[in-house]
Amino acid sequence: MTPTPRPPRRALRCAALLYSASLWAGCAEPTGPERPISGERIYLQNCARCHGPDGRGAAEAPAGTRDLTQPGYMSTLTDERIKMTIRMGKAPNMPAFGGRFAEPSMKVLIAFVRQLAAPPAAPATDGR
Repeated sequence: MTPTPRPPRRALRCAALLYSASLWAGCAEPTGPERPISGERIYLQNCARCHGPDGRGAAEAPAGTRDLTQPGYMSTLTDERIKMTIRMGKAPNMPAFGGRFAEPSMKVLIAFVRQLAAPPAAPATDGR
């Protein structure tokens, strides 16, 4: 019986390195449940310091910080305009966040910001 030839050590090292690189690059199968992306969480972590948790502006925010709850103003902005303002900032007070947010995160952040300006929902009636 002839023994099965073993691959050279170099080939094994290359395979191990490729596997490690694929894990690092995120190419491997996911090992756990996906986490939902929360526009509110992104907003609270990155925007609420100046815009306030409710979008009306924080007390310690620089003068001129935009109130995000004004439906008249917010309805004039396209999603692309909001995205560019987040990425590029707005002198002199709003920092540029550049490419910090991946496209899915940006979309849920914009949706959350828009929701801040939405009128409150009418109370449910029980049909009486």
